[in-house]
Amino acid sequence: MSQEDPKIASTQVSFLNKQNIVHALAYFPFFVGAISMYFLAQTNKEALLHHVKYSLLLSVGILILIFLFNQFFANISILLYIGLSIYFAFKAFKWQEIEVELLDVIEDKIEGVFKK
Repeated sequence: MSQEDPKIASTQVSFLNKQNIVHALAYFPFFVGAISMYFLAQTNKEALLHHVKYSLLLSVGILILIFLFNQFFANISILLYIGLSIYFAFKAFKWQEIEVELLDVIEDKIEGVFKK
């Protein structure tokens, strides 16, 4: 019967235990970060949910803009989305508060619809 070295076993997914890294990874583009961090993270899910919601709202917003605009403006929108994702991820990694009034209003309206 073989046993794993505890040092090796604890470092295999150690970044999933660090809340600031998990919050930053939630902003990985196009739903990947938000969904994977929600299901894989081993931190406080309630604190993570704020970042997951912001990431999902940004992803849905960029997909709508891609479908509405022509090629040139869609590419600019994608660059803006990636820039915002990097900015929010950096702020989350540095433990800074991320509050965007527009996203908060949209989030509250969506929660209101689902609570009814």
